[in-house]
Amino acid sequence: MRKQLRLSRTALAQQVQLSTAAIQRYEAQDGSHIKPSREAYERLCAALSGLLAESPAEPVRAPAAPAPAPQAVAAPAPAPAAVPDVLLSEATLEQLIARAKMLGAKKVTVEF
Repeated sequence: MRKQLRLSRTALAQQVQLSTAAIQRYEAQDGSHIKPSREAYERLCAALSGLLAESPAEPVRAPAAPAPAPQAVAAPAPAPAAVPDVLLSEATLEQLIARAKMLGAKKVTVEF
């Protein structure tokens, strides 16, 4: 969302009173990835949603990737099994994982 708003890490860090390094670690896709504290998360959400509300009606999108070269046509993937809608508080772990995968998750991590 920060990139969509064309906001630097430094500018966001100043708005939410965090270090630029913290923002970088929150966004990292490697071993340095950390999760923000609840307080930091709430400040980030408030700042980003406020900026998003002020931004132009059309969101800024990354340029489209070039289309891949045509290859042999494969058989269509089987449709995912339907997952019934269940309240989060009543869902089993298996239902939550199935729902996440149905929505496109490639990896599901469960922490207790």
